[in-house]
Formats: sequence, C-alpha cells, structure tokens
Amino acid sequence: MTTSSGTRGLLIGGSWVEGSGGGYEVLNPATEQVVGVAPEATADDARAAAAAAAEAFPAWSRTAPEERAALLDRVGDLLEARMADLVPLVQAETGATLAVTNSLQIPQAVTRFRRYAKGALEPTRIPLPPGQQAATPLAPGGLISAVAVRQPVGVVAAITSYNFPLTNMAGKICPALAMGNTVVVKPAPQDPLAVIELMAIMEEAGFPPGVVNVVNSSTPVAAEALVAAPEVDMISFTGSTAVGRHIGSVAGGEMKRLLLELGGKGASIIFDDADLDAAVSGTGSTWAFHSGQICT
Repeated sequence: MTTSSGTRGLLIGGSWVEGSGGGYEVLNPATEQVVGVAPEATADDARAAAAAAAEAFPAWSRTAPEERAALLDRVGDLLEARMADLVPLVQAETGATLAVTNSLQIPQAVTRFRRYAKGALEPTRIPLPPGQQAATPLAPGGLISAVAVRQPVGVVAAITSYNFPLTNMAGKICPALAMGNTVVVKPAPQDPLAVIELMAIMEEAGFPPGVVNVVNSSTPVAAEALVAAPEVDMISFTGSTAVGRHIGSVAGGEMKRLLLELGGKGASIIFDDADLDAAVSGTGSTWAFHSGQICT
C-alpha cells in the first residue's frame, strides 16, 4: 500500500499511514538527483508507534521460538528474491558503488535474518556450573549453582546510521525479534526508503500487526520522542558520540537499556618497522572503501 504522496508512509500498528509532517525528498548523494519522497513523522507519530509496539508485545513474546524463527527465515528468503528490485534503490539512496551494494548492502542483511532465525531456537535457560562457596558473615557456605535466563526486554527502538541501512537495521531488529521483543524502527533520514521497503517485506512475511513499526523524519523530532516514550524499554543506536550521549542522558532517567555503537573512526598508526607499501595500501583502501563511511 502506498500513500497519496507515492511512498509507503509509516507503519504503525499494522497500518500504513502518511507522516503527519508530510514528506521530504531523498537525494542520491552521488548525483544529487531525487530518489523519492520519504514520510515525515511527528512526535505524535513516534509515540503512537511506541504504543502500538507495547500493545503487541504480550502476545508476541509468548509465541513459540519456532514461529519467530520461521518468520525471520521467510524475510531472508523474500529479501533475497527481491534483491534485483532493491539494489537500484539502495544504491541510489546511499550513493554506494554497485559492487558494495551487491556484496554488502543486501546480502549481509539476508545473512543476519537467517543467523538470528537460528538464534531464536537457542536455549533461553543456561545452567551455570556449580561451585563450592566458602561461608561469609552474610551467607552460609555450600555448593552454589545458578541458571542464566534470557528474557525479552519489551519494546526496542532501533535507530540506525546511513552507511549500511538494511544491514545495520537487520543487526538490530533480528536479535530483538528472535527473543520476543517488539520493535520501532527509525532509519537514518538520508536513506530511509529501503528500510521502509524492508518493513513491507516483513509485513508480507507474516509478522503480526504492531510487532514491527517504522517512523521516519528528516529532523531529530521523531527519534527524540521515541527515545523518551515510556513504552520503550531499550534503545539500540548507531551514530555519533554526541547523539549517543544525549540518548543516554534521556534513557538514564527511566533506566532504559542501551546498546550504543558510536563514533566509529580511529587513527591509523604506522610504526617505523612496518612494511611501508603494505601500510600505505591498507590504510588507503580502508579510507577509500565506501567513501570512508565505515567503522574503522
């Protein structure tokens, strides 16, 4: 389903709706040509998506792991089948070369869906080896054992960077969904269209309404509302250190769980005894690959 603006719009609680803020043009960074029109979500849209995810969580968290695994596998199959259609869109949005798009942008997303489909079937109760503990003033000694239990957190907000839109998003939402969490996706404003298409594919695969939701905006408004929404239990963010600090300050007040991948740029240090030709080649290729938009 597409909206009157020609885009799919926002996916909130199983319904495709237009962004309350209208839309904005997405540009190809390599050519500056218009790729398409992306929906502009407001703070209210983001809060509605968080509420929809919270409503869907109780039922989804009780689904059989085999059902969650089958749905993730199905998305991987659909992504692979639609690769020829998605490649031009991802390449245009990111400005990536055709080689990078064909080898990394979509295939790695497929790999992650399939990997976490297997992860959904991994044990959720892991016994820890017993050990003899000495007595202390606080507790008697004895043979102590424990069990590590993995449980869903609740609603996970997934906010990604622009360099690998599908791969990065898959890395966030696949483990969350495999464990029984529901998600609200906020793609990078520079290239949200392929991620919105991914949400449509997930809907087609059979994910129930509200389990996956997507909001998008060209400004921080929607993301800030999503981070602050009381229904959101965890935030997974990839981006700048400055934004990560801000998210941490907001989430800390509610003790929300955080997974932050920040500031992925490091210096290249070449020692006196290094093979200079190899060092120059390795450093240069790292900086040049994907126009340097990678976490090294």
